[in-house]
Amino acid sequence: MNEFEKLLEKSLSEEVKLYKGKVVRGNVVKVTDRYIFVDIGFKIEGVIPKEELPDAKEGQEIEAVVVKFSPRIENPLLSYQLIAQQKGLEKIRKAYAEGKVLNATVEKKTKGGYIVDIEGVKAFMPFEETGRKVSEGKQVRVKVLNIVVQKGKAKITVSQKAYLDEEKERRKAELLKQIKSGDVVEGKVIKIDQNKGITLLIEGVVRAFLPKEELSWGRDRNPFHYAEIGETMKVKVDRLSKDKSFLFVSYRKLKGDPWQSADQKYKVGSTVEGKVVGLTPKGAWVEIEEGVEGFIPKEEVSWEGDKELNKGDTVKAKVINLDIPKRRIILSIKQALPKPWEEFIKENPAGSKVRGKVEKIEKGRAIVSLGDKVRGVIYRRDLSWTKPSPIEEVLKEGEEREFAVIGLDGNFVKLSIKHLTPNPWEVISQKYKVGDVIKLRVKDVMSFGAFLELPEGIDGLLPYSEKPRDMKLEKGQEVEVKIIDLNPAEKKLTFSINALLGKEEEEESFIVTNDTGAGFKLSEILKKKWKT
Repeated sequence: MNEFEKLLEKSLSEEVKLYKGKVVRGNVVKVTDRYIFVDIGFKIEGVIPKEELPDAKEGQEIEAVVVKFSPRIENPLLSYQLIAQQKGLEKIRKAYAEGKVLNATVEKKTKGGYIVDIEGVKAFMPFEETGRKVSEGKQVRVKVLNIVVQKGKAKITVSQKAYLDEEKERRKAELLKQIKSGDVVEGKVIKIDQNKGITLLIEGVVRAFLPKEELSWGRDRNPFHYAEIGETMKVKVDRLSKDKSFLFVSYRKLKGDPWQSADQKYKVGSTVEGKVVGLTPKGAWVEIEEGVEGFIPKEEVSWEGDKELNKGDTVKAKVINLDIPKRRIILSIKQALPKPWEEFIKENPAGSKVRGKVEKIEKGRAIVSLGDKVRGVIYRRDLSWTKPSPIEEVLKEGEEREFAVIGLDGNFVKLSIKHLTPNPWEVISQKYKVGDVIKLRVKDVMSFGAFLELPEGIDGLLPYSEKPRDMKLEKGQEVEVKIIDLNPAEKKLTFSINALLGKEEEEESFIVTNDTGAGFKLSEILKKKWKT
């Protein structure tokens, strides 16, 4: 530019007060394929390249900045983008100073990040500052991280992640204010620690920790049995952490404490079903329902006392003791089952004949195995209808023989040998009567009289007062006698020779006994009238 041109430009500038960088305002008067003509006053029209404002309309008011002005050009060159960028940069600077959020449009992906547009100003968003998946043309909200001016140009770095983190903290604070203890919330499982518990994320912003102790009222505290990473869980809020940054929650409290309703479900005498979950030397623990366990003492497992339980076994048991305040239930498997000796007696009622093996002899009784874990007992008195021998002389351990069932004796089936044959007292009561004359053999001679033996195995007494004084009796001797007393109920049988002879001896008042242990008072015997 020569000196004349410089003077002319200065003259025109002073006249119209235009200069490079001046902000002007005007109305669009014409739009062509290349330019937008704007009436900026001073009888001069400025032009804006069409690409800067492709949607411009005639009559539209536009603000622009002068970028080129010279007497050699007909119309001053204006820029709409520069003014927009200046305004945008001013807004960005203000947002950066105040920590505010801006809207940006993703223009393109470049090495290391994205170029975004903020009201006409280009900014760079690094990949590590992208909080979510973005794409070209998508609008994102960002915060300004840095503004650096180099060679008159501003280099701006923004972050979507910073905005998302800030928004997350804001939502987190709001949610923590709203949530209270006892609320039921739903969260996404983001971590599982087998030794500690489960971590959840509620509404994507609040962390909640579910300790393994709060998983179940029962024994199963394995977190992997309750959830998987990525799935959602409903939990009940327990409390806020001390630093108020996360929640402690419970899964089991959603169901309520099962012991609170246990008194309505379980009664002494009722039968329950459960799974064996623990074994001790003293017994077994059975889970009746989640959180409610009953204890089965070892002696209550089986009537036989030799049955073993294993973890995982499903059992039925009867409640024999219940203490709700102490959370204690005592169970019995055997009492929920039919008693084996009662079942045996149903199949083999009194009067039945059974075979058994003598297990042991103790305290005047013998214990007999009857099979199927049922045991019988036999006492000395049930060995014989007459005076029995000691039990050790009649039975031997290991011996197998036949017995008669006569009833129950506690947990034992009561057995008898004598009941294998008819009761001789019942036989003689039908066969003989008072006044009958029979010939019998002298079995024993005592100081008070002689015992005579009936063919049925019963002994009767012949008192000396009931025989002639000069008559001598010897063992094995046969004598003819008359029955003067027959009392099967008291097991008494008395004979007389004098009654046959029509004599009455002087009454002697003393007590005698026969070999069955039955007692006789001679004064009473002789008071009876002889019956003919």
